[in-house]
Amino acid sequence: MRSNLGFTLIELLMVVVIMLAAGALMVPVSVDFQQRNDLDVSQTTFAQGVRRAQQMSMSGESDSQWGISAMIGSIVIFKGNTYATRDVNFDESYTISTGITLSGQLEYDFAKISGLPAQTGTATFVDGNYQKQVGVNAKGIVNY
Repeated sequence: MRSNLGFTLIELLMVVVIMLAAGALMVPVSVDFQQRNDLDVSQTTFAQGVRRAQQMSMSGESDSQWGISAMIGSIVIFKGNTYATRDVNFDESYTISTGITLSGQLEYDFAKISGLPAQTGTATFVDGNYQKQVGVNAKGIVNY
């Protein structure tokens, strides 16, 4: 009596082909998920950073005004009147995906004590087919 306890080569090849097909179908889904996740993280980080910079200005932390600036690959909360004239020793930097394209109002500076923004507008974050925005109005209210 002979026992058939193994797999044939054809059965093994069929399993490999099925797994490869399933893997190929998952690549676009995972890329799409990663783009949406990167945008969500960038939008939330920027919106929270705007609020933090405004709160630091309102509290007069380090007897200065504070602001925030977004650029490719990072978001920076800074001490000073503008990003260009900031005190780099107080920078708080947050990394975001370098695949995200930025446009619009990417720097907000807040007045000491009142917390009112010197600039208003909307920052736009784009990754692939997806877009997210963060807006700041004249009263310093953040919308996203």
